[in-house]
Amino acid sequence: MKTSQHRPTRTVRATRLLGSAAFAALLAATAAPSFAGNYGEGDPRPASFSSSTTREAVTAETRQWLRTAPTQGYTDGTPQQQVNTVSANSRAAVAADTRLWMRSGLAAKQSGETGADPTRPGYRQAVAEYARLRASPAYGALIEQLDRQAAAHGQSTLR
Repeated sequence: MKTSQHRPTRTVRATRLLGSAAFAALLAATAAPSFAGNYGEGDPRPASFSSSTTREAVTAETRQWLRTAPTQGYTDGTPQQQVNTVSANSRAAVAADTRLWMRSGLAAKQSGETGADPTRPGYRQAVAEYARLRASPAYGALIEQLDRQAAAHGQSTLR
């Protein structure tokens, strides 16, 4: 017994081939803009610009700036201004200073909408009031009062 095999006819094969080619062309046409899109926008590498300032002028300006710039811990041997040292204040002195800072209005000015703006008269008034309170005998009395309170509660006075 002979089995019958279905062989596609020549026209069916041609139709399938033509359909596959059309499908491939459709895919290529759909993908083409995504491939060419980057080239239409130009070269993505940055273009170098020539400067009118010489290397020596930039170096000199940088060194001048470094002489007056605040250090962030990376001095690279560049002489800097003297660094302020931190004093060992007692907790009472820090608490008293904080209270005077708040009482003078500096806390409100620095935390306000304009921040610590020394050009504003309100800020300058608050700074003057803080300096007055800090120089007054009330500052020393407040420190002693806070020291006594801390001793009564058994707290250490040094931070």
